[in-house]
Parts: sequence; structure tokens; C-alpha cells
Amino acid sequence: MNNNILIDGLEYVNWTRDLFEKAHAGGLTAIHTTLVYWEDTKESFDKIDYWDNLIQSNSDILVHVKTSSDILEAKKANKIGIIYGFQNSAPIANDIFLVEKFFNRGLRFMQLTYNNQTPLAGGCYEKHDSGVSRFGEMVIEEMNRLGMIVDLSHAGKQTCLDAINFSKKPVAISHANPSSFHQSIRNIDDKVLKQLANKNGFIGLSLYPYHLKNHGDCKLEDFSEMIKQLINMMGEDSIGIGSDLCMNWPDSVVMWMRNGKWTKKIDYGESKDKNASWPKPVSWYSKPEDLSGLISGMISNGINEKIAHKIAGKNWLNFMESHF
Repeated sequence: MNNNILIDGLEYVNWTRDLFEKAHAGGLTAIHTTLVYWEDTKESFDKIDYWDNLIQSNSDILVHVKTSSDILEAKKANKIGIIYGFQNSAPIANDIFLVEKFFNRGLRFMQLTYNNQTPLAGGCYEKHDSGVSRFGEMVIEEMNRLGMIVDLSHAGKQTCLDAINFSKKPVAISHANPSSFHQSIRNIDDKVLKQLANKNGFIGLSLYPYHLKNHGDCKLEDFSEMIKQLINMMGEDSIGIGSDLCMNWPDSVVMWMRNGKWTKKIDYGESKDKNASWPKPVSWYSKPEDLSGLISGMISNGINEKIAHKIAGKNWLNFMESHF
């Protein structure tokens, strides 16, 4: 067993035993895994039940992470730590008491929004970003109190700025890239990134094709150059990988992610050609175990070896240690 800490800060994989075994063999230390997008409260508790059972049935190689020390314990036991996350606040509806109930079941990340306006905040797809609402401020306070990470992926610019400034604990954008690298609705502009860094926040860099220059044909050299520029802006401690790796799902799932329960029309998200299929992944990051190879890829493209290892996992671990 090597000493590398490898943490992917966001994945949405349709896991099988075979995929878990490959990730385990690839040296993954921990994965923040998405449980929920549009699900309501009951459906979300059901998803937690499903994942509890999945981890239990694969307990020889998996462990549910509830504290950051669990990540290190997983490493020692040669297992993968699974961190529960929601990509939306839909599960709590308008009930702040549900935040603690979900926390007690192991939830450690929650996004305020998923593209659209929620009772908490404005999404990045809205024409007018409302910023964080009164309810949103109360939920952020509660998340801070509990040690749940406020995730601003899919939030609008004003919402990001409001949450970064209001939160007493550093917040994360678990999976996105700088807008200067690629103009995507989901990517983040420099003002937000600088404020994020000023408040000790964190960004996990995304490998989702629509967040990348040249999409699935993005070169590792270009991705590495983006990292170097981001280090100059934010420092080497505030950056990790949040690959947004979506794997082993039918095409119907990507359309469900875009459309959820909020529209009867068809929404194609960021697909300019109205593609109803999953976009082609980059060849150098198409499966969870590719995170280990990304380290050597970063190094060969001019990123300091120590910094490359930090970006591949140690930075995420340090950030999580300040929360749970």
C-alpha cells in the first residue's frame, strides 16, 4: 500500500462490485459521492438506506466516512472512504430541522442549489440570481454548527459571494473550473475564486466535458496549465479534484439530471447541439482509478511533485478536517 492520499471530491457513478474493486486497486482513499439531485425528503432517506446497505455489503473494501479521521482510518485499513453528499437542497424542503437529521445519517456535503432557484439561494441557470435567502442564511448557520460543508457548485455568482461571506466556516465549490479556462455556465469567474481563496474556501476541479476547454478532447497539458494559473490566484492549498465523473449510467439519467421534476419541456443543459447522451469523457480521466495517473500527468506538465500530491487528495483532507 502506498502513502498517497487520493480523494475525488465529487463523483456520480453507478457502482458495481467490479467498479469498486477497480477503484480500490487504483488506490482511492476517499470519494465524495452524490446521493441526491432532485429527490424529495423520503426519497433522500431511501437513498441513504441504499448506500448504507451498499457499503455494508462491500465492507471489506468500503467504509462510510462520518469524520475526517475516518478517511485516515480507511487508508490504514486499505479501504475506500465514502462521503455522502447531496447536489441540491430539495431534500430539506422548507424544514431546517431536517439538516441535522440528514447529518445524523452521515450527510457531509450539501449544495444550496442545483442550477435552479431554491428556497435557499439562486442557481447559475437563473436569469436573475437572488443570492442567499433568509432561510438560506439559517441553513448555512446550521450546516456550520453541525460540520456539514456548504457546497456552491451549481449556484449563481451572487449566491456564491453571499455564501462565502456569510458562512463562518470555509465553503467549497466541489466540482467546477475557472471561467477563464472555459466559458461554461457552471464555471466560476475570477471574482468568486479570489473571494473564495480570501476566506480559505476550496475548489475541486472538474473533468466533466462541458466544463473543459474542447470538452472531451481537452488535453492534459491544458488542464495542467489551468491548475498552474489557479495556483497563482488562489494558492496551492485551496485546490483539489472534484471530477464530476459520471459513469456506467444510461443516457436517460443525464436527461433526468437536467430536467428533474421541474419542467415538462426538455432541457438540454449546456449541450449546444441538444445532445441527449452523456458527453464523451477525456481519455485521461474516464474512471475513478485515473486519479492516481493524474498525479504523474500533472508532474510531467510542470506542476511541482509535492503540489500535485496535495491537489490529488491531501488538500481535500485538510479542508474536511476543518469541518467534520
